[in-house]
Amino acid sequence: MTRLVCVVDDDELVRAKIALDVRAMGFDVIEIEDAREALDVLKTQPVDAMLVDIVMPDKDGVELIADIRKGWPDVRIIAMSAGGRVGPSLYLEIARQMGASACLPKPVAPEGLRAALA
Repeated sequence: MTRLVCVVDDDELVRAKIALDVRAMGFDVIEIEDAREALDVLKTQPVDAMLVDIVMPDKDGVELIADIRKGWPDVRIIAMSAGGRVGPSLYLEIARQMGASACLPKPVAPEGLRAALA
């Protein structure tokens, strides 16, 4: 069975590093820059998990989590945040309340990522 994980982060370097770590764990990975693209991918192929950055331009990760939960309730959502000015705790708690399966502070440690995807 193919295990497909989408990494949604507007920061190209962060996205590439997380994608590299996820690939090293044996998953297939799609790198996604924004929420709109993430929703387009979900409409066209089965996805097992979405790693979603919370602070993104246009549509933020909390809005994306709400959209995923409405249309694809079985997709595992892992929220990620460095938190901007307020720190990651507040954003990640909101993400959990919106339906994230797991929440990870950035920078994301590979061990935490492995546990969240297990």
